[in-house]
Amino acid sequence: MNGYLARALIALLLAAFLFFQARATAGQPHRRRAFRLGAAALLMLAVYNATLVLNATPVPLQIGLAIAGVALFIGAIVSLVLSFSSGELRGERERIATAAREFREQREQQAHKKSDSR
Repeated sequence: MNGYLARALIALLLAAFLFFQARATAGQPHRRRAFRLGAAALLMLAVYNATLVLNATPVPLQIGLAIAGVALFIGAIVSLVLSFSSGELRGERERIATAAREFREQREQQAHKKSDSR
């Protein structure tokens, strides 16, 4: 399989994943926009790689596709930062903090059991 074709297929798969992630984000407009922009950027990457596979597209069009894809990725990052700063990811942050606290407690308990067994 051609490397460009493999990249195009993987980009399409990831774009579909981001599209479904965007559908699952209710009440988080910045995060939804970030996922949609990321999906669009990956679609541009897939089209760009498809043009490389076909080797029939003029170079200026390929450059335009690449620039559009990068611009969409930058837009997705900016939207994700806006989502983070507006507090849309507060629940995620709390979930991660809770998991880290539980992991730390488990590690301390295991260390305490090790020291007791010696």
